[in-house]
Amino acid sequence: MAKINLSAIIKEVKSHWKKPAEGKYISYGEFAAYSVGGIGVNTINSLFGYVALSANCLLIGSAFGIKPTHLAYLNLIMGILNLIKTPFISMLIDNTNTKYGKFRPYLLYTGLPTAILLCGMAFIPNDINYWTKVVFIGVTYAFLMIFQALYSQAFTSLAQVLTPNGDERTSLLSVSMFIYSLGPSIINLFLPILAGLTGGMTDFRTYRIFFPVFSILGIILSLITFKGTEEKIVVPKDYVAKVKFSTGIKQVAKNKYFWLINFYSVLSGLKYGIGSILAWYCVYQIQNEKMLGIMNTVIGTASVPLMLLAPVLAKKIGKRNILVWTNLLRAVLSALMLFTMDSTVVFFVCLYLATLMMGGDAVVTSSMTAEIFDYQQWKTGVRLEGFITQFGAMITTVAGMFTNLILPYFYEHYGLKDDYTVLYDASVRTPIFNILIITTIISCVICVVPMFFYNLKEKDHKKIIEELKERAGTQVD
Repeated sequence: MAKINLSAIIKEVKSHWKKPAEGKYISYGEFAAYSVGGIGVNTINSLFGYVALSANCLLIGSAFGIKPTHLAYLNLIMGILNLIKTPFISMLIDNTNTKYGKFRPYLLYTGLPTAILLCGMAFIPNDINYWTKVVFIGVTYAFLMIFQALYSQAFTSLAQVLTPNGDERTSLLSVSMFIYSLGPSIINLFLPILAGLTGGMTDFRTYRIFFPVFSILGIILSLITFKGTEEKIVVPKDYVAKVKFSTGIKQVAKNKYFWLINFYSVLSGLKYGIGSILAWYCVYQIQNEKMLGIMNTVIGTASVPLMLLAPVLAKKIGKRNILVWTNLLRAVLSALMLFTMDSTVVFFVCLYLATLMMGGDAVVTSSMTAEIFDYQQWKTGVRLEGFITQFGAMITTVAGMFTNLILPYFYEHYGLKDDYTVLYDASVRTPIFNILIITTIISCVICVVPMFFYNLKEKDHKKIIEELKERAGTQVD
């Protein structure tokens, strides 16, 4: 077995901390800035999950007592607002020309408003008229959704333009996701545990005390990414981003890989349903909120193996095949959960393994999306990150407006309305869990269908990058 030469590794890191190694585009310092700053960005993003307009959300559902169908209607309204804002966001991004690049400015300008609105959700009074409360929640969430979407997209899209090298990009995404997942891991571990000091996960004090603390830490860390990274796109030096909305939409609409990756996303809409069982299982079935914090952390580690192995697997079997096989295996493991609900340990093991299968999903789809950006530029001569991302968001939003109505229907059908304590009753809880598992299985199976038509291989992307370099007449610094 080859020995690890620690001194050689340290020397390599020092030598290329500021300047990338030959043939590379990302220095170790930039790699670290993106990854460590990402802990802060994803701390904020993980808090966003705790105010989701979903019956599974312990704050909005259990604490505020909003009916599942009313939350579904709110989601429908948010979907419409998303459709309205999408053209403006896409034009804003693809016409951004600053010394900081296209995405880094939005890390700076949207982080603080996102954090303030997140904290504001927890301070909405609960003792006011029910419909007034619903309106307050809806309006606050609408503004939060706009700022958080820009904040999150700025960070994820930044990784896709730090290097034009597909292998280097996949490695960046793989390792950085492992590092910045510490943010959500810390939140998911400590928030339920600390909640024991403030009345539990259905007590408003938990969110009013700890949301501001985590938000401040998140914003401070996110500035590291802003200051320590630089966007690199293979374009001529005199290239200026200037794209009309109609032109951008027409060009993106002709990109078949755009459609295939977004059909994959649409059909994947319900495959995360089993993940939302965990909070309810701990709070209402085994009635142990501390276990929720522990299991959040344990289940969180399930994403690590495939997250780190994604670059290796991508070279061995290709990104498309990773998505196909991991989704099919998740479907099988989810099916086992139908028969293990009364055995806590076995149930958690099945959930862990099913979650493990999705560990590489974000790495692979992000890398494939970046390749679609390059393909679009190769085909049309224009960079359209904003249009590709936002037009894709329009498609998934429209689909989500309908799929978001499915689960709330079953929740209320089986007896869950505005009183969430009914989930202590197994006759109400079990069929709801079964629905979440079955919809996950169906979604995992059907989402792989578009991937059978996706034929943009890694070797094809390398040729695209080489041709873009020739057209630009220069190498990326």
